[in-house]
Amino acid sequence: MEYGAGLEAVTAMLSGFLSWIPSFGFGILSYVFTGVTLYTVARRRGVDKPWLAWIPVVNVWLIGSLSDQYQYVVRGQYKSRRKVLLTLSIVNFVLLTAICILGGVLVANVVMNYIVSPAAVEDWELVRMLMSPVMGIMGLAIVMGGVGIAYAIIYFIALYDVYRSMDPDNSTLYLVLSILIPVTEPFFLFFNRQKDRGMPPRRQEMPEGEPRQPEWEAPKDYL
Repeated sequence: MEYGAGLEAVTAMLSGFLSWIPSFGFGILSYVFTGVTLYTVARRRGVDKPWLAWIPVVNVWLIGSLSDQYQYVVRGQYKSRRKVLLTLSIVNFVLLTAICILGGVLVANVVMNYIVSPAAVEDWELVRMLMSPVMGIMGLAIVMGGVGIAYAIIYFIALYDVYRSMDPDNSTLYLVLSILIPVTEPFFLFFNRQKDRGMPPRRQEMPEGEPRQPEWEAPKDYL
């Protein structure tokens, strides 16, 4: 009987692990596709620090930089979406880390003060011990939700600029599908990474006699 129960437990764990592999593999594929796209486009368009494409959390700087560059060369407007996105991404990461730490404290309190010696802890004492980390987690979760909404709004605005710089005819479709079906975003970026249909011609590409257009590269102190 014990052998059968142990075998069932091992089988359940193995099944859970195998079911997790496709999600993990897709996550790696999405990371690679996004990294290749951001690095390729940023380097070709002269955006500073293209290697940031491979660093989680801060790689949104490149999405913002490509958006800012598009606004600069097409509309002549100075934006700071790269700075806003980077700030919100870091704040979100810090909040998530704090929530994980408080969650660890919560679990530790339960294990140390209740499971180890349940007879020594009254119910009200357990509630009092858990109240502080639970309230902390709830408060941070609310703040994180607000930061996440602000981040999502700015991110999709910047992403729309990136899509418009690549393929303006399909940019709205790409954005809508990226919002409704997030798994499509890395693929849209990757398969359009060599396109610059929404960008003005470079100066050296302008036919002789045509008005000179602004370079793709914004000032280095800007990007």
